[in-house]
Amino acid sequence: MASRSAVPKIRIAGLERAARFAGESFAYEELSGFETRQGAEAAQLRRLWWAAAIVALIGLAIVALR
Repeated sequence: MASRSAVPKIRIAGLERAARFAGESFAYEELSGFETRQGAEAAQLRRLWWAAAIVALIGLAIVALR
């Protein structure tokens, strides 16, 4: 019979692998050097713009449905 403790480790390993493939880091940051920091800042700014756009769309939907 398989140990139940092995199953969560496999799932966590799969999540870590998926996060690496998605370009994210788990429990550490890989920011080394100026160019990498600029790229991280650009990605963060892009996420902020997407969040603002989503909030604006939700606001427009709420106003339109009134």
